[in-house]
Amino acid sequence: MKRLILIAVLVALAAAPIHVASAMGNPDEVAVYVNDEAISTWEVGLLVPQIQNEMATLGLDPNSPELIGRAVQRAIDSRLLAQDARKLGIEPDMARVDEKMDALAEGTGGHASLEAELITSGVTFDQLKATVVQADIVRTLVETRIVPGIEISDQDVKAYYEENPGLFMRADKIHCRHILFVVDPDADDETREKARKKAELAHARALSGENFAALAVELSEGPNAATGGDLGFTARGQMVESFDDAVWALEPGEISEVVESRLGYHVIKVEEIVPGETIPLEEVRQPVTEMMRQQRIGMALAEHVAKLRDTAVIRTPEL
Repeated sequence: MKRLILIAVLVALAAAPIHVASAMGNPDEVAVYVNDEAISTWEVGLLVPQIQNEMATLGLDPNSPELIGRAVQRAIDSRLLAQDARKLGIEPDMARVDEKMDALAEGTGGHASLEAELITSGVTFDQLKATVVQADIVRTLVETRIVPGIEISDQDVKAYYEENPGLFMRADKIHCRHILFVVDPDADDETREKARKKAELAHARALSGENFAALAVELSEGPNAATGGDLGFTARGQMVESFDDAVWALEPGEISEVVESRLGYHVIKVEEIVPGETIPLEEVRQPVTEMMRQQRIGMALAEHVAKLRDTAVIRTPEL
């Protein structure tokens, strides 16, 4: 499924940054033939940074041995779509292509810098422009032949919403205050012990019934001391781990033991807990509709590419 969705990225080259000098490969060396059209190792190399970013986002090793294979397959899919676009009579939007070329020049520091990168890479301006033209006609193919066939009904959105309730829950929120005694991470044991004793005294005073907010104003060394140590509402996992564990173990009105964190020593009071609730459908209808549309575009595009592959002749130079 991940590959199905990622195939939609094929159309993004026309809008994505291209770093010519960092592209791997030789523009005159053939990586693979697709229906007798050569794809150079340089064209494959152009896709490598993009795919590395995608792999990193998915939690995969961006330098794994499968990187180049993924880039080759992406290049093949893109060429198949471009060939299909040409068969359908789709022409590039040259104004859009020129805008992209200008953006490439600007991104490298100007046309002179772009030309210098091209010379370093052994690539001609026309070869670079051809990759942008190909991406543009693929983009047009998707926009005119794939996207119009994608419909997301209100019923589709409702069904997704009802089938995935966990995705549409507001998290529990907790309102707390704290009294903080700051300790530098590199502080010695004596300094740390002095800070802990201050925290223990504050804890004892809080438990005796003194107003916690007033104690924070008097004693806290934290940046929110003036507001009674008020931390506002936060969700689980938003605080440092030891603080988070302590605060979510309390009930409203309860005061923690002394808690140590990388900031120092805290005494915490929970004021209020607001339980999570289901987000109304109307609040998420638009983003869910768009998310489903993008997923279906990716799947439809993957199916289209699979059909093109079924009838394509794909071979390496040795064959």
